[in-house]
Amino acid sequence: MSAEKLLQRPIYGGAFGDDGRYSLASVPCVSRGLHATRYMVVQAQAGLVLSVSEDKTEALALARQRLSAANDKRQPPNPVTEQGELWPDEPLLSPVPAPAPYVSRRRRAIFEHSMGLCHYCHTPLELFGKWHIEHQLPRALGGGDDALNLVAACVPCNLRKSDSTAIEFVTQGPGAA
Repeated sequence: MSAEKLLQRPIYGGAFGDDGRYSLASVPCVSRGLHATRYMVVQAQAGLVLSVSEDKTEALALARQRLSAANDKRQPPNPVTEQGELWPDEPLLSPVPAPAPYVSRRRRAIFEHSMGLCHYCHTPLELFGKWHIEHQLPRALGGGDDALNLVAACVPCNLRKSDSTAIEFVTQGPGAA
């Protein structure tokens, strides 16, 4: 974090003492898509951050608690252990399952009309898998995009069929290229 963006003001009195070694620092940030300010209580000489919050009073209160707890133990705050306690103990987010891929209404209707099978070889297809929408009468020969002309086909059958009609493809047999 650059020093010019970090605005520091010394804190005097109470748990922070009268020597001004602790500072209330503020830095602009973006939170939930909006511009915000994050407040930190820092001990700049030791490179120690005591608390961080988006609310100034909350940052001060948390720092007071930590300083009071350290004074109660009669031990100076250890920068290594304090650094680990800066962030709240929140459970790690479990991975969110990816949303199902979008399938257009027309593609879904063609899949259902073909009963989930390739029109030519009757191989089972998966709705979210790889399969083609096939024109029984190819566009190159004047076939349209109407529902009666469209069927589901596995990729190998559609590529082998190329620009032949469905009847020509079926009569050629499975091995013909």
